[in-house]
Amino acid sequence: MNIFIDEDMAYLFGLVVGRGSLKDGGGLKQIIISFPFRSLAASGVHSKIIQKDKILISLDSIVNRIGELAGDFPRKIQTQSTVDIVIDFHKNNLLWRNLKALSGDGKSYMDIEIPPVIYSSSEVIKKEFIRGMADVTAYARSGNVYRDGRHRIYFEIHNANWKLPVELCLLLQTKPLCIPVQTIDWGHPNIRNGHAKEYDAGRKTAWAREHQLKIFADDFESIGFRIEHKNIILKEMAEYNRIHYPSIKQKLCTPPKKIIKQKIVHPEEKSKRLPQELCGKHFDTYWQVCKDIGCTQFNPVKNEESDAS
Repeated sequence: MNIFIDEDMAYLFGLVVGRGSLKDGGGLKQIIISFPFRSLAASGVHSKIIQKDKILISLDSIVNRIGELAGDFPRKIQTQSTVDIVIDFHKNNLLWRNLKALSGDGKSYMDIEIPPVIYSSSEVIKKEFIRGMADVTAYARSGNVYRDGRHRIYFEIHNANWKLPVELCLLLQTKPLCIPVQTIDWGHPNIRNGHAKEYDAGRKTAWAREHQLKIFADDFESIGFRIEHKNIILKEMAEYNRIHYPSIKQKLCTPPKKIIKQKIVHPEEKSKRLPQELCGKHFDTYWQVCKDIGCTQFNPVKNEESDAS
């Protein structure tokens, strides 16, 4: 089938890739998109915002946007940690077929990848897709600073979806966007628990948490969020970076970099939780994981800067 993609469809598909599930059974087809909030308050440089209240306000415009696309308004369901948007399909209509085609063999955010049509689309389409992902997976918080003090936003990607971090990284860093990704903090035993302290303490699979893709706030400002309170905090952090670090400009990723520290061999390097491409291998730094999981932008030019997360 020919895939239809415009700004609204790109945004909706970004929501699905970020925190969505496509369910088909018992005669009912359904899309569920979860907007999570970890704590009641989210803090920026100056602002402190009650997340749940602000998410509910922002969701009104998002529900209206999806409703126009679906021809029927989605339901909103509140839980203790999420606000879910539920879209019901009582027949195999065009929107459902289009989302299924975009998702390929994927059923949810745990296995859906970014299809070629997104990469070949216009800058506007790419930005709307990334905004959709960001609204449900990215966090803007004043506490997430780099070691030099610069503020970052970060995408959280489910540990089971190992392809999505490098696919999103590629989409962000190539033309026309050219937005630098500072690092990918992989949910891998060598990266998250490189010295096996959690393993030795009895938390043997504590490493298998979400993957985090981190971007400096001033670099991500050209994309931004549709969730209002996230965008307020993003702008505060971006302005802080520009004022306090005016001469620092993040470069596009050009690994390999010099490896400063070598990690110990971790007992979980052969874990069944790891994908085939990584199982049984040892890594000392994040970009080695990127290379073996399929990064197509891997640059063999040596770079003497040490990597850091």
